[in-house]
Amino acid sequence: MTKLSLLSTPTRRSALGLAAAGLAAACAPKGAKPAGKLLVGDQRGGSRVVLAGAGKLDGTPYRIEWSQFPNAAPLLEALNAGAIDTGIGGDSAFIFAIGSQAKIKAIGAQVTTGMGPAIVVRGDSTIKDLAGLAGHTVATPRGSISHNHVLGVLEANGLPYDAVKFAFLSPSDGRAAFQGGSVDAWAIWDPHIALAESQGARILKGKQDEDPGYTLMFGRDGAIAEKPDYLRDYRDRLYEGWTWAARNRTIYAEAMYRDTGMDQAVLKTMIGRTQRLPVQIDEALIATEQRTADRYLRAGVIAKRIEVANGFDKLA
Repeated sequence: MTKLSLLSTPTRRSALGLAAAGLAAACAPKGAKPAGKLLVGDQRGGSRVVLAGAGKLDGTPYRIEWSQFPNAAPLLEALNAGAIDTGIGGDSAFIFAIGSQAKIKAIGAQVTTGMGPAIVVRGDSTIKDLAGLAGHTVATPRGSISHNHVLGVLEANGLPYDAVKFAFLSPSDGRAAFQGGSVDAWAIWDPHIALAESQGARILKGKQDEDPGYTLMFGRDGAIAEKPDYLRDYRDRLYEGWTWAARNRTIYAEAMYRDTGMDQAVLKTMIGRTQRLPVQIDEALIATEQRTADRYLRAGVIAKRIEVANGFDKLA
């Protein structure tokens, strides 16, 4: 993994471009807003929280306009439509986007260690472990990191992909189906896992997929061409925000509480068992994404092979 000190250092090209933008801002009338703007998609408790906590929202040589989304799929749709310039989301949704020829690229990354997506059952469920999922119905958002996780779990336990029946539901609908008993298990991510646990659910243990989990920062092709310096600067700031959150978990949990209103015990559980840090886009990351894409192909989720390397731009 690349050292964090290198990750948070702006490139020379970025610095030169932003110096010009800063000079223009300095010549503007006092109190005037920066001339340029960056349209950023976000989710509750997401990028804006870590940027504010790390003090990285001040002094940008561009104006940030925020849009909020419930998860990665609609955010990527907005990117492809040109409604926003950048945003973050799970890597699995990204694979579907580039497979549909979406005009976006991954331009940054975050690796998750500790608790990633998991499969939970109700406290009174007869399912004891991951191998026992066969023959049961699992709720999960289609094309999400948790969908990929279920497929990986089936592989790890020597089960065919059709060993479970999928109910493809949004996180909110999945929670309702899980609580109502219309599905047997729920594949999802934190904080949904921690919330379900607080209400009596159990995380299934057993053989699991061992690929690292990544969150990706995206940019639309037009913004990469027109605003590369803004995107580099924003990425540097976001990387510093992620590092701040990893090093200041208690303060980060408090900031998440203020932004989301989520139960503080749930937030403490979530943040205490997961570490998220920025990483460079490298061959190892791209190889992991290719394995996910190939898994989707084997499972019949996508119709043709995707060369995921074509979906990355390092903004060098």
